[in-house]
Amino acid sequence: MIVYDIEIANAIPDKKSPIVEGIRYCEGWRDFAGMGIATIAAYDVEEQRSRVFFADNLGDFADLVERHDVIASFNGDGFDSPLLAANGVVIPPEKSYDLLVEVWSAAGLGPNFYWKTHMGYGLDALCQANFGTGKTGNGALAPINFQRGHFGAVVDYNLADTWLTWRLIQKVIQTGQLVCPKTGNRMLQIALPKGYPVPFHAPNREPENCA
Repeated sequence: MIVYDIEIANAIPDKKSPIVEGIRYCEGWRDFAGMGIATIAAYDVEEQRSRVFFADNLGDFADLVERHDVIASFNGDGFDSPLLAANGVVIPPEKSYDLLVEVWSAAGLGPNFYWKTHMGYGLDALCQANFGTGKTGNGALAPINFQRGHFGAVVDYNLADTWLTWRLIQKVIQTGQLVCPKTGNRMLQIALPKGYPVPFHAPNREPENCA
């Protein structure tokens, strides 16, 4: 398995925030061709090795995808995979393990985001509920930092999000459960990545409304 996360090169316009002078923007959240890729951070679980990819070695990430059976992400199906496809890298659906989709499913929700029902299950909220610590920054700043040449900050943030995703997946592998971030006490029974045995102490997995 590899766990990965992407930071984009061109900022996404936000109605709540002013346009930053001198910064390139794409046309919106579905403009995958216009976003560009700043960095990809990946953690190779078998080799216990972190790797970082830029435009000049994007092909190496494609090779990594080809060599592994499980490509894990957080919101990969809805964001990272379409972004990669727009840049010539395909994540086969049968290889994809999207932790966010599995969390939604465990909460009795569908795989497509709808703001009235699917809010509150983000990476930061899940990590806060399960570990008492969350993300190290704001993803909206990554393309701004990247365009300003602050590459170290972008890579550091990218690696941190990848590691948080892996911590959550580790807990799923070990227990089959995650704390529901919307209640703080109810447990969600999460489907495991392909090829990982169900923990012997994990209860039966049934969708549960944790609103």
